[in-house]
Amino acid sequence: MADKRADDATLQAVRDKLNVTWESEETDRRVRSVVDTVTPVLNSRLGYPDGHGFTPADGGPWALFLNACLYEFSDALDDFWVNYACEVRAERLLVLCSAEGEGGGDAQGQG
Repeated sequence: MADKRADDATLQAVRDKLNVTWESEETDRRVRSVVDTVTPVLNSRLGYPDGHGFTPADGGPWALFLNACLYEFSDALDDFWVNYACEVRAERLLVLCSAEGEGGGDAQGQG
């Protein structure tokens, strides 16, 4: 059940970022589609494992996720990758370094 609440919280955060203040089944479907489109691509570009769900605990990647959702909602995700390329690269390094530290491997990925 916690996953459902986290999913609802993520969807609400995206709705807030998009300034969606009305209730509509069609809009809810579109917001979910935006999240479903952005999540795997951003996970891949940041170096997160498949299935990672973005939350505020992610820090910088959370902000990138919300901004990517805003761009996707506006049918401009390609512009996001150009406009946020430096931030995506920087956060990728942090994600990969963090994962490396958790895995106990050295800088070459050897443990």
